Amino acid sequence: ILVPISGVLIEESQRKHITFDAFFANTMFHEVAHGLGVKNTINGKGTVRTALKEHSSALEEGKADILGLYMIQQLTNKGELTTDFKDNMVTFLAGIFRSVRFGASSAHGKANMIRFNFFKEKGAFTKNEDGTFKVNFEEMEVAMEELSRLILTLQGNGDYDGVAKLVAEMGVISPELQADLDRLG
Repeated sequence: ILVPISGVLIEESQRKHITFDAFFANTMFHEVAHGLGVKNTINGKGTVRTALKEHSSALEEGKADILGLYMIQQLTNKGELTTDFKDNMVTFLAGIFRSVRFGASSAHGKANMIRFNFFKEKGAFTKNEDGTFKVNFEEMEVAMEELSRLILTLQGNGDYDGVAKLVAEMGVISPELQADLDRLG
């Protein structure tokens, strides 16, 4: 499903970066990342799940996605993975479209929208006049690190109010993006 989605929403010059191996690695390291990170707050607020209440699942899914991508970057930089990290970044963006094409009410959907809107704000991608999206590789790597730091800090602090604000402001599909997703019909 990623290939036809990419044919509509990813800039033609970057479609070569949509690969099965990148999708598989992104998914696999997402699952590995669930086992990493902060399980208990660092300030006595109990577990992250308890402190973040109804938002804990969305933030945990977001953490797994972004730290999974970060792990791939680090393993690539160390030569342990030999694929082109650009494949993972472009496939990651296309994966957001795949995940939210039917809405963003689930924990995964909210997490995807937080990433999409955070990346947009940080210039990790641009939208072309033809309605396709182009990953800005350097900016995406910076945004990935910044979002990783933000999510881990919110979890570590058990910052319910901060997470609620993040979900309310960035966990939604804008009308502009919805129009793009409607093109996938």
